[in-house]
Amino acid sequence: MDYRVIKENDVFYLSDYQGMALGRHGLFSRDTRFLSRMQWSCEPDVLVLLESEAVSAFDSVYRYTNEPPSEKSSIARESLLITRHQWIGEGSFHEGLTIENFAMDPVCLRVSYLVDSDFADMFELRGFDSHRLNRNIAVEHSKTACTYRYVAQDGRINETRAEVGVSCTFAQLDDLAGWSGTKEDATQRRWQGRMRLEPRGQIEVSFSVFINPVDCQCGEDTGPTKGFERIAASHEQWLSKMPKVSGCLRYAAWYNQGLRDVRMLQSNLGYGNMIVAGVPWYAVPFGRDSLIAARQLLLAAPEVARGTLWTMAQFQGQEDQPDRDEQPGKVVHEVRDGELSRIGLLPFAPYYGSVDATPLFLMLLADYYRWTGDEVFLRSLLPNVERAFRWMQEYGDRDGDGFLEYWQEAREGIANQGWKDSGDSIMYADGRLVEGPVALCEVQAYAHRAYADWAEIYSALGMTGHAQRMRMQAIRLQDGFNQQFVQADKRIALALDGHKQPCLVTSSNMGQVLVSDLIGKEIADVVAQLMVSPHMLTGFGIRTLSSAEVRYNPLSYHNGSVWPHDTSLIVYGLRRYGYLSEAIAVIDSLLRAQDEFDQHRLPELFAGFSREESLRPVPYPVSCSPQAWAAAIPVFILEQLIGLRPDALRQSIGIDPVLPPSMTQLEITGIRLGVGILSLRMWRSASAVDIDIIENSTGWVVCRSPYVKGGVPR
Repeated sequence: MDYRVIKENDVFYLSDYQGMALGRHGLFSRDTRFLSRMQWSCEPDVLVLLESEAVSAFDSVYRYTNEPPSEKSSIARESLLITRHQWIGEGSFHEGLTIENFAMDPVCLRVSYLVDSDFADMFELRGFDSHRLNRNIAVEHSKTACTYRYVAQDGRINETRAEVGVSCTFAQLDDLAGWSGTKEDATQRRWQGRMRLEPRGQIEVSFSVFINPVDCQCGEDTGPTKGFERIAASHEQWLSKMPKVSGCLRYAAWYNQGLRDVRMLQSNLGYGNMIVAGVPWYAVPFGRDSLIAARQLLLAAPEVARGTLWTMAQFQGQEDQPDRDEQPGKVVHEVRDGELSRIGLLPFAPYYGSVDATPLFLMLLADYYRWTGDEVFLRSLLPNVERAFRWMQEYGDRDGDGFLEYWQEAREGIANQGWKDSGDSIMYADGRLVEGPVALCEVQAYAHRAYADWAEIYSALGMTGHAQRMRMQAIRLQDGFNQQFVQADKRIALALDGHKQPCLVTSSNMGQVLVSDLIGKEIADVVAQLMVSPHMLTGFGIRTLSSAEVRYNPLSYHNGSVWPHDTSLIVYGLRRYGYLSEAIAVIDSLLRAQDEFDQHRLPELFAGFSREESLRPVPYPVSCSPQAWAAAIPVFILEQLIGLRPDALRQSIGIDPVLPPSMTQLEITGIRLGVGILSLRMWRSASAVDIDIIENSTGWVVCRSPYVKGGVPR
């Protein structure tokens, strides 16, 4: 990862490792770049970077000292300490610059900030050059402030205002300091000031950027410092509610970093906290990504699932609009707010091109209810549930065969509408790309799980007619799947094409089929062994495509790379079906991978080289980090280690603890289930993993019960 990101709510700053914004960097909000350039300099000496640290999700620190460019310099070597502290405020960006003189003599310096703003849409920065707009940007500057203003084609007013303030202690700032234009570019502006620092003198420069439409202008009582303190307190408050993990420093470090990244990715569109897909390129709500990440987080933060579900319900499809792949009841794929989407050059405001978001919505709501017992919220979404099932049966199943299929209708939309959404990710055994409409194997598993879950929930709610219809749909789908997807050698086809011909390739998709009870033991045995075979399991995770396949490429996006979230879902499936040793082997591979990444932060994806080919995971060039469903993995894996299966319907908590060989004990306190708390300790004994319930205020009965191969007892 060759960039640094700090973020709070809808605003994030993307920079290099010295906090400078160049190229595709900048200050972003709502898919718009409000600051396209930010360069800082201090002359005449050359500066040496001492420290570059991401202090938290929303602030970072850079420290320098001086190295004179020649022996004739009047400034003693390493006599200056320069600290730049950057943070995201409430709709703003701030840098606090402190210069301290430890020399015995006065020093004279020249400090400058060079800024620019282009109000580019995120898609323009990602290479959509055919849609690049010519923008007329107005620029004004005074001695203390510089303002950029642009009226978008839909009338939205965008504004960026940069301000500089200076405070001196045993130091002076010349009267000519202020903003001016530059010869290099018509819209660039530079703030420059000459400073004199006495011995032990100090100068503090505050550089602030306020943006509109999310401008939060700070008054006397709510200045940048107080804003920083409020945001820091909100992070601490959120983290304090999370379950605590101890007993294994390695796992605790991974888990805690994941929680910090989840807090960074939180956003709120007015319907409760949810997490956006990832920074820097996907800092918006994504149906599939946000729903899966929310499910992964249930053990730690069930309120994220609630906010995600409520947000998805507000954007549920209302009409049949082919230009954005929308149909009534369909759950949204992504919600973009950039200019290109708002004026219709791209179909993403919002866009509905995913076949799996709708069953994932139904699965998450069912699981949220099992974990929380929140029947009031469940009932409030019953109309959305009914519309989602109607979409699955009337629009998602295009030909009435019981399978969910996708087909791109939007001209600028996405061709492959499962989670592997790159253009070459679904293929036949000979490498030819699939011909649609396409029915993906894992999507049928999601649909089956949704039908089965809701058959039980409807029955508990006394809605017996609905429950019976769900059971019939689940049985029909299961029968059809085993007839058409399952092959004679008991392998599962990646997909069925538009002619119902199977794509006979070994991929991770079949591993995700284990998240439901769609297949029996004999077929599941084959799937489990394939997932841990050398062609699939690299030692750092499970490949998206077997290394034995024609299109295998370890450096590709979806055809042989490792996506940690994909691997974690397969672990979940392996545990559900009782494949303990296989699940532990895959968990160990993820633990090994996170050891090798900075701050224990698993990225969106990495290359699919095996441990024999590379001692460490090889990064993917444009992988997002942090990414929601990668950040949430340590929470999700913790659930698999405990074997935790809460069930509000039965007022019970199933557990089946396991520990990988590298771990001897774990203690987890503060898991919120129902209206109470569950805390427990797991440790390895001579022949098993023992468990002690430290606290159970849920009122639910804890039962140690193993998973069973061929199905999961409820």
